Amino acid sequence: MAASPAPASRGPRTLRFQVLGPLGVVRDGRPCTPSALKRRVLLAVLLLSANRPVSVGQLIDELWSSRPPRSAVATLQMYVSGLRRALDPAHSAAHRDARSHPRLSTELAGYRLRVRPGELDLERFRTLASTGRRLVGEGHCGQAGLAFRRALSLCRGRPLSDLGTVGMLAPSITRLAEERLAVERESYETALCQGHGPLVIGELKEQCVRHPLQETFHEQLVLALCQAGRRAEALAAYASARRLIVGEIGVEPGPALRAAQRAALHDQYLVTARHPRCRATPT
Repeated sequence: MAASPAPASRGPRTLRFQVLGPLGVVRDGRPCTPSALKRRVLLAVLLLSANRPVSVGQLIDELWSSRPPRSAVATLQMYVSGLRRALDPAHSAAHRDARSHPRLSTELAGYRLRVRPGELDLERFRTLASTGRRLVGEGHCGQAGLAFRRALSLCRGRPLSDLGTVGMLAPSITRLAEERLAVERESYETALCQGHGPLVIGELKEQCVRHPLQETFHEQLVLALCQAGRRAEALAAYASARRLIVGEIGVEPGPALRAAQRAALHDQYLVTARHPRCRATPT
């Protein structure tokens, strides 16, 4: 009697990919992140180009920089096979054509990692950030602030913090860190817009220490202190920022930070500082 054909692989019920912190993969509620460094790098590169083909040449460059071994192509194929087993063990167990893998498919000159909507934390982060910016443009700073904070709640540290010194990923990691900084700045702006500056003074002080040459954080700290009625501290914060900026890069603070100093000098922004792009009355 002929054996019955193997049932079709339905793939894992759920997958979650994380790049906003240490690399992470969760399949059906259980972690399945590759342990080998090269395989983690390969997965990170594919995730940063999710749903787009990545050439074999680019993957080899990312994995071995300018000194790939003679066996680079064969070794890459081995890494890909390992990822396929991790992402969908049922497909591999059924001995189906690896090229038709439901998640990690072979393309004409490379590979494509298929990621569904909502599975990648970076995609959710960007969607929430975009929603926040749209709400700011519509004048809804309160709702925008919620969207920005939800986006930031997805961040678990420096993007791909376990891979930060590997190969050619560093520029991509730097760009992701800049995206997070931008959303943090916008989140504080919505707090100022609503007159909630006193609630974020502590966070802004920490940001000024972490990013001493980011003038926006210094400006926001001065305004937040103004809103709290702490005029002397606001002026001291400006003076400290000016000394640091002049000492480090030899130029005077920019117009926004100087405007914050004038606000402190004239006892302005004690109640509400309007977000510069908020057109409607804050609620």
